Parts: sequence; structure tokens; C-alpha cells
Amino acid sequence: MKTFLGTGLLGAGFVRAMIGKGEQVQVWNRTSSKAKELEQYGAKAFESIDEAVVNADVVHLALKDDASVDEALKQAEAGLKPGAIIADHTTTSVEGAKKRTAEWQSKGFSYQHAPVFMGPQNALESTGFMLVSGNQDLIKKFEPQLSTMTGKLVNFGEEVGKAAAMKLTGNLFLVAFTAGIADTLS
Repeated sequence: MKTFLGTGLLGAGFVRAMIGKGEQVQVWNRTSSKAKELEQYGAKAFESIDEAVVNADVVHLALKDDASVDEALKQAEAGLKPGAIIADHTTTSVEGAKKRTAEWQSKGFSYQHAPVFMGPQNALESTGFMLVSGNQDLIKKFEPQLSTMTGKLVNFGEEVGKAAAMKLTGNLFLVAFTAGIADTLS
């Protein structure tokens, strides 16, 4: 069983792709109607996070930022299955990824930051790039599941937070490139 917290455009695409591959997925979103919309595809929507994560072996997140991830995980903690893996696809800070990795490990859970370079259609089609770094034993164990979600899984090695740094660097490049093209055209 999997749970997906955050069913906006990206999260909804991931959920629909998981269901299309035969996965059972429980969902939650701050705006509950977005989670409810996924029931037509076979997801089970929940009003509260702690109920949404019950019995989930893997809890995926695609939220707004560090604060929203921390808040959601705090609310989910009571319902988390012992030993569950937390896969965070949110673009967050390096410091936040490092902090959550250590914090959740100390509580007996595996936290894997796995930000993505993809849009909603890529999530639905399982194409694009997913970045990981950190505990290589966890990544090796989790790689088959993550690889089904993306066209390319890029492993940046042992350094916790490196995937976050590369995602932020990539975003900076895209913003600068887009601004450069806009300036050139104007």
C-alpha cells in the first residue's frame, strides 16, 4: 500500500500513474476536493493525514516547501506504519533534506528526498528526471519503485542533501535561461 500526500498537478499525475500500474494508493491533500477527484481513478481519499498513511509501506509527498513537508509529516507521524519509507518529491532546501533524513531515521523511518524535474504530464507518463542522494543501501532497495515513477533516476551519491542542491541549481539555471531568452526576444 502506498500513500501520496499532496495531490496537486504533479501529485495527481503520480497517483494516476501508480494506479495505472496496479498500485493501491491512499491520498490526502490540504484541499480535500483535489484528493477526492482521484477516487474516480481508484484512489482512496482521506480527510486527515494520519488516517491516510495507515498501513502504507511507502508515503510519497509532493508539497510546497520545507514548512509544508514538516507540518504534513508531523501530522502523519501517529499513523505511520513502523519502518515505513518516506519519499519526498518536494523541492526543498538542502538543510531541510538533511534535517528530515536524520530526524526520521532517529524515529525508525527511512526518509528519502527525491525531487523531480518534470511537469504534471511527465508524472502521469512516468517520464522526466528524479534525483536522489544519501544512504546508498536505502536507494538500492528503493530504486526499483522510484524508477517506475520516472524516465531517469539520477543518483548523486552518499551525500545527504546533494539531490536537493542539484534540484535548486537546476531551477536557478532554468529561471536564468528563461529570463535570458525573454530579454533577448524583447
